[in-house]
Amino acid sequence: MKKIEAIIVPGKLDAVRAELERHGISARLTLTDVRQAGERTASLLPQTEVPGELSDRLKVELIVGDRQVQRAAGVITRHGPVALRVNEVLQIVPPLSNT
Repeated sequence: MKKIEAIIVPGKLDAVRAELERHGISARLTLTDVRQAGERTASLLPQTEVPGELSDRLKVELIVGDRQVQRAAGVITRHGPVALRVNEVLQIVPPLSNT
């Protein structure tokens, strides 16, 4: 199994969800609101103003079987333009049983 994470524009979520279902990928999505900073870094201090533009994004996470990884990643990149490129793919391995 593999975990896929993508950061997309919120308005594209319905299209991504529909296309995943259409391609037979029924994984549950975990959604997280994120903010993407422009050229300047954001300050965590409440009294400090943050120069630059922040835009809303959604982080979409899903876990799919090994055979569905390419299909799911393709759907996400086509229907929910990803703000970042893929850096790494992690394989999820179930814990070893003590039997």
